[in-house]
Amino acid sequence: MENVTGPCDDGDDVVGHRSQNDVFVTTGAMDPVQNESTSTPLAKDIPTERKTRVKRERRKMLKKKSPVIDHSPASEGSAASKQGLTESESSQKKMKRKLGDSGARVDSEEEKKTKKQKGSQRPNYFVSIPITNAQISAAVVEVQESVLQQEPRLVKAMIPAPTLHMTLLVTHLASQEQISLAATALDKAMPSLAELLVGRALVLPFSGVGHFRKEVVFVGLAPGQHRDTLEKLAEVLQRCFEEQGLLQGECRGFEPHLTIMKLSKAPKLRSQGLKRVNPDLFSSYTDRFFGDQRVDRLDLCSMLKKKQEDGYYHTESSLQLGGRQHQEPSEAELQRVSKRLVEDAVNRALNQYKQETLQNGGGPNTAAVPPPENTKESTAKLDTSANSTTESRK
Repeated sequence: MENVTGPCDDGDDVVGHRSQNDVFVTTGAMDPVQNESTSTPLAKDIPTERKTRVKRERRKMLKKKSPVIDHSPASEGSAASKQGLTESESSQKKMKRKLGDSGARVDSEEEKKTKKQKGSQRPNYFVSIPITNAQISAAVVEVQESVLQQEPRLVKAMIPAPTLHMTLLVTHLASQEQISLAATALDKAMPSLAELLVGRALVLPFSGVGHFRKEVVFVGLAPGQHRDTLEKLAEVLQRCFEEQGLLQGECRGFEPHLTIMKLSKAPKLRSQGLKRVNPDLFSSYTDRFFGDQRVDRLDLCSMLKKKQEDGYYHTESSLQLGGRQHQEPSEAELQRVSKRLVEDAVNRALNQYKQETLQNGGGPNTAAVPPPENTKESTAKLDTSANSTTESRK
């Protein structure tokens, strides 16, 4: 078998084959033109040419898809550098997609979904002990004003006096149904709390000022048996909320404190270079006694809803401890009681006057007596008529 080589359109050489059965037509002696050229193949060689043409097209397509790789050291170095450039370009493209056209970071859909889930589980409710002792509130305001005189930029980090409280538990309530369950959990805690307190009032003495990582400033709780009682009270609440399925995961250790300022309320302070609160700003109050707070009630409060008219957090439910007899009456309640006592005294005097009038033989008309507010006037008229009767007799 004899090999035949011919040029291709793209400059590549393709090898064909000629069989012994191939027939060539000649007439006499070959002319110079016929001698210089090869014989013309018959029609049966046409499929072979088609095959070679298809092969050439395939090779072209393969060259376009995967370029020839040179394995020489110089080429490997250049390839590595090109690969590094390619990776760098791809990372830049990814960063550009994240940053967006404006240069601000743009989160992917998965990142947005993850952030949304985390944000939806952030605490939005808490159980607290409200600070109702005016002595404690006044001392806290004094500390805040002293700090602001030295560092006025901390004004937005201050906790308003009407919202002062001690947090016992935080949770996330996603619906009204869960809010109702939280109120139920608060009520179910009452028997255990009554057993814990045994009819005694829980009084918390606040003393000294401290801080957490120089980011949260608080008034501390003095040592004593009341701390153990308060910790057990917090454990009872946590257990009742867990039974209602309102707490997931482990809760942080309970550290009783009364927050009076925190930097998280004023995030812009970080851009102003104020990332920590200098303890020297409140060093003169480290041993200050702020006052005693009687624990009369526990409140379930919202962090996000509009505050009440008195400035305190929106309260969904409250649990009274020890009954109302332990609470100091408000001024409005004192006025109501005073008014009720006066009305009772007037009514007793009116009834007594009726009875005396009937016993003295007064007719039906004498039973009609003037209203209570005219009692003094009626008494004066009776005295005048009595005097006139005496003078006429004379």
